[in-house]
Amino acid sequence: IPEGMTFSERALYFQQEAEKGCPKAQHSLGLLYWNGFANVNVDEKKSAKFHAAAALQNHLDAIAVLGGCIRTGTGVKKDVALGLKMIEFCALQKNPSGVNKKGRLLEDNGNDYDAFRLYKENYELGRANALLLFNLGWCYMYGQGVHKNTEEGIKMWEKAAALAPDEGAE
Repeated sequence: IPEGMTFSERALYFQQEAEKGCPKAQHSLGLLYWNGFANVNVDEKKSAKFHAAAALQNHLDAIAVLGGCIRTGTGVKKDVALGLKMIEFCALQKNPSGVNKKGRLLEDNGNDYDAFRLYKENYELGRANALLLFNLGWCYMYGQGVHKNTEEGIKMWEKAAALAPDEGAE
């Protein structure tokens, strides 16, 4: 992102760069279509489309997000098995987006310990984005998969806040 660009100007910048084939811009634009930030209307199909374009260029964050879309049928045809394989592939690469998605699936299945372990391992490897730091902080704050440690939870959340929104995590 060019220095001094306001948050509301990012959508046009990402659109222009995405159309040139930049996978980072395609992924970022896909996230904007997903969440509706920067004056972009939420559009699940466009979100999936831009994540697919970036995924075809081996952008791991986009592969993980597209895997989530495919798993749930959000903007694309639903294929749970394929979506899970894509998420698992990214998590095995220690990609923070893949780890976040896999961790969330573990949490949803009541496996807080393995989710915490997954987040913590990536953090210790220096492979954490803002969302992973938020999730790790949540585990510490509420004792999910680890003994409750509010001081450590706040520390993780402060690190997450220092990265967001410019580091690009969902």
